[in-house]
Amino acid sequence: MILKLNNKGFTLVELLATMVILVAIMAIAVPNIIGILNNNRADTYVEDAKKLLSLAEYKVRANPNLRPSSVGSCTKLTLKYLDNSEFKSAPNNGSYDNLKSFVVVERLADEAGKKQYEYYVTIVENLKDGSTRGISYQSYTNLYNNEPSELVENNPNSTHSCAQEF
Repeated sequence: MILKLNNKGFTLVELLATMVILVAIMAIAVPNIIGILNNNRADTYVEDAKKLLSLAEYKVRANPNLRPSSVGSCTKLTLKYLDNSEFKSAPNNGSYDNLKSFVVVERLADEAGKKQYEYYVTIVENLKDGSTRGISYQSYTNLYNNEPSELVENNPNSTHSCAQEF
């Protein structure tokens, strides 16, 4: 009686070669995926900052009392004042700080009898570990002309000394 062996399995060398290939693929793919996720989060901060600037600009145009009264003065509009349902979720699963996230409206020198205003945004996310992340005091121009990853920072400066605050 001849016993026939079943050779349908993989050898140890084949399994090790497969593992080496998988580890090499993971070593390349994981950092790239993490980079893509970080870039997407930075893009979300910038897009939320742009929305906040647009919302503040709309509020200022609709309500003359929000406009700074003299050249060089400013008005600070907090996220709490500008509250909008679009700002309920933040990129890192934290929450945007209603008082530390704000738009500053600064009155510039008048040109040809027309009042000029510049808008700056700070947006701060409170992370679950107690730290903060966001964008600190950026204008429309900076938001549109810089890479999002250059604008996002840990522990952004969330203070500004405007005379009027809403």
